[in-house]
Amino acid sequence: MRGRGRTNSDDHVYTENKSSSRPSALQDSLYTIKTYKDFRYLWVGNFFTVGAQWLQVLTVGWLVLELTEGNALLTGSVVGIRTLPVFITGPLAGVLADRLDRRKIVMITQGSMACAAGLFAFLVISTDLESDPIRGPLEWWHAFIYMGIAGVAHSIIQPVRQAMVANTVPREAITSALALTGMAHPSMRIAGPAIGGLLIATLGFNWNFFLEALAYFAIVLLMVPVKLPYRQTKQAEHTSPFKSMVEGVNYVLHEKRILQLIVMSFIPNFVFQPLAFVLPVFTTEVLHRGPGSGGLLAAAIGMGGIIAAIIIASMGYFVRKGLATLLGMTGGCIFILAFANSTWFIASLVLLAGMGFCQYVFRVGNSTLLQIIVPDDLRGRVMSIYFLDNGFTPLATFLISLLVHIWNPSGAFTVIGGVSVILGLIQCITFKQARDLE
Repeated sequence: MRGRGRTNSDDHVYTENKSSSRPSALQDSLYTIKTYKDFRYLWVGNFFTVGAQWLQVLTVGWLVLELTEGNALLTGSVVGIRTLPVFITGPLAGVLADRLDRRKIVMITQGSMACAAGLFAFLVISTDLESDPIRGPLEWWHAFIYMGIAGVAHSIIQPVRQAMVANTVPREAITSALALTGMAHPSMRIAGPAIGGLLIATLGFNWNFFLEALAYFAIVLLMVPVKLPYRQTKQAEHTSPFKSMVEGVNYVLHEKRILQLIVMSFIPNFVFQPLAFVLPVFTTEVLHRGPGSGGLLAAAIGMGGIIAAIIIASMGYFVRKGLATLLGMTGGCIFILAFANSTWFIASLVLLAGMGFCQYVFRVGNSTLLQIIVPDDLRGRVMSIYFLDNGFTPLATFLISLLVHIWNPSGAFTVIGGVSVILGLIQCITFKQARDLE
């Protein structure tokens, strides 16, 4: 069923073709890119968003590692704090996404981040990081403030951008659109860390934050012509923001399929994300390598995701999406457990690629199922609840960083990975409603 908005004459042809001769997943994806120009702008903008995100994550981690002379606790925590504001601003962002113009929310938020990244870049270039001791205005706590600001922006924009995907294509194209959108994460996870690591190794930290600011500015420009023709609106003038928020929570609690899909996402955010944040410490202490190799390790996660994206885009899922989501979550934990005990750089690359493959399968399958089930007038609020699990990432990162600090990276991730595998297997067995989703 199509939401209210403009009609697209090609939709009828598309539906007829699918009923008479089922197109492949690749044909669906190509058709979606070609036909829906508003989605194309959003899709391209997503590459800039994720690229800026991973450039930021890599650069800030290595910057704090240098500013603190190798402090694992601060290095892991500075990136983890980026997801902390989601507890406060996330639910409010969901309410705003269901009431206001989602496109304008994105433009204002990304414009603010462009300014913040530019100011932090000037702070970095004003500091001589090559001197011993380091001279200049930049202190390690400045990075925490910057990442806190980035976290507020990220918590606002994440549910809004996800909700916008379903507003730029008709219902029958949502699966293809979300699969295409998900490709930005693994591909830019390769490009962002690779470029960032190369720049750090050759030119230092001076240019990475300027590139990040330019990426945010590009997103603002891309959003200018975007329209949301498939958005469904529901009048809520007489409903307070608090009641709107409660309505979203009640929907999640009473829709068991949605609740199980949301609970699933906690394990990846307790394991997958903290690994990326503590990767600089693992690279130096276990593999005895520098920023260039750290960029390659981060890029390997993205390469695994690219492989998964190509398979899903060309051939689709080989099993039910619900089952694929659970298997992706559990498989990723197994790869992390193996990575924790690897001291060979090449093997570490392969294992992180395997984790990236599983992570992509989980993320795309999980978000696709949510988007298909949830009605559009609740989409922003439900997606904001879905992303609340990101708020636990700083706690997980802090605990893992503390464990790394007092023990070692291999031991810490062996324990975390082992526990996560067990929890994943339990969910595979008990989450029947989510497992059976097509």
